[in-house]
Amino acid sequence: MLRAIKVLIFVLLAAAVLTTTFGAGYTVAVTGNVPPQVLRTDRDGPRTVVAREAPKQFGILDEVWNILSQDFVEPKALDADKLGKGAVNGLLNALGDSHTSYIDAENFRAEQTGIRGTYEGIGANVVTVDGVITVVAPLPGSPAESAGIRPGDRILAVNGESTQSMSLNDAVNKIKGPRSTKVILSILREGETAPRTIEIVRAEIRTSSVILRMLPEGYAHLRITQFNQRTSSELTGALRDVKNQRARGIILDLRSNPGGLLDVTVEAAGHFLDGGIAGYQVDRFGRKDELKVPGGGQATTIPLVVLINGGSASGSELLAGALQDRGRALLIGSKSFGKGSVNHLRELSDGSALYVTIGRWYTPKGRQIEANGLTPDIEVPLTEEDIRNQRDTQFQRALQALQEQTR
Repeated sequence: MLRAIKVLIFVLLAAAVLTTTFGAGYTVAVTGNVPPQVLRTDRDGPRTVVAREAPKQFGILDEVWNILSQDFVEPKALDADKLGKGAVNGLLNALGDSHTSYIDAENFRAEQTGIRGTYEGIGANVVTVDGVITVVAPLPGSPAESAGIRPGDRILAVNGESTQSMSLNDAVNKIKGPRSTKVILSILREGETAPRTIEIVRAEIRTSSVILRMLPEGYAHLRITQFNQRTSSELTGALRDVKNQRARGIILDLRSNPGGLLDVTVEAAGHFLDGGIAGYQVDRFGRKDELKVPGGGQATTIPLVVLINGGSASGSELLAGALQDRGRALLIGSKSFGKGSVNHLRELSDGSALYVTIGRWYTPKGRQIEANGLTPDIEVPLTEEDIRNQRDTQFQRALQALQEQTR
C-alpha cells in the first residue's frame, strides 16, 4: 500500500489550470502554474528519488489497508491508486506547506509544456490559501482574464461542485479540459459577501512572456508575464528594441506575474543590475546561497520604475525586491503576493513528480518574501471604479514617476 502512494501537484496546466501557475502557484489551463507557477530551482535539473526505508509509523497504513480489504462494506471502492494518492495528499497536507505538492504523470507532462510557453485551459495561476483555492493571477489575454477572473478570487465551486473538500490537484483536474469546452466557476471576490458565477471557455494558451509597447512620450512599457524558457531571448530582443528606439526610460510591469524558472529570473535581473546579487536563499540548515547576477546587462543605467500588485509572486517578487533593495528602481502599485519559498522538482519513478520546499527567498537586504510580500515605495490601489472604467491609475502614476526622474 505504501508503494502505491505516489504524489500530486496543483498545476492547472495544459488542459490543466497553469501553475499551479494558478502556480504557489500553478496554472489552471492546462497552465496550471502556477503556478505559479512555483519558482523552480532548475540549475541541477530533475533528480530521481533515492529509496529510503519509511519510518515505522508508516506501517499503520498497511494495517489500515488490510482491514479495509477484509471488512469494508463496499469493496469496489477500494481503488489502490486513488487511495494511495489520497494518502500522499494527506501526508503533504499535514506538513502545512501548500508549496510542497505532488503532480501525477499526466499533469507533469502538461506542466512541462506550460514551462515552454504553451498549454490548454483557462490560463490562470492558483494556490491554496487557508484551505481555499485562490487565484494568484489570470494570464494576460487568457480566457480567465477575458471572463473577468481577478487576483485574489477564491474558487468555491467548479461546475456546481464545492471545492471545500477538494485537494488543489482535484480542483485543477475539474477545471482543466479540452479547448472550446466550458467550465463554470463560482468565485468569491475580496470585499464581497455573495459569490459570482463565471463561465469560461477553455482554449489553447500561447503567450509571449515579454510584451513591449513604446509610448508617445518616448518611454517603454515592458511587461514580463512569467519567467519561462522563452523569456530570456524575448527580453533580450525587447531591450534591444528599447535601445534602438532611444527610449528615455522603462516602466517594468511585473503585475500578475506568478514567477517561473529561477535561472531565467536571475538572468532577467542581470539586464537591470550591474553585477552583485538578486537575493539569496536559506536552506533547512540555515545555509545561505547567494543568487549572483551576471554583469553586462543592456539596461543597467536607463531610468526605471517597476509595477507590482497582488498577483506578483515568486520570481517577480525576487526581481522586484532586488531592484528595490539595490536602489535601482521605485516599486509602484499594490502589495505583492508573498510567495517566497524555494521549490525543487523531484521526478518520481512512475513519471509523476514532487515539488518540495527546500528553502526561503530573501531580498539582498535580508527581507523574507514568504507570507510578507513586498510593499511598494508608492502605493496606488486600483479601485473597482478604476477597473470598470478601464482606468489604470497604477500605470499613470508609474509614468509620472518616470517623467520626474528624466526632467
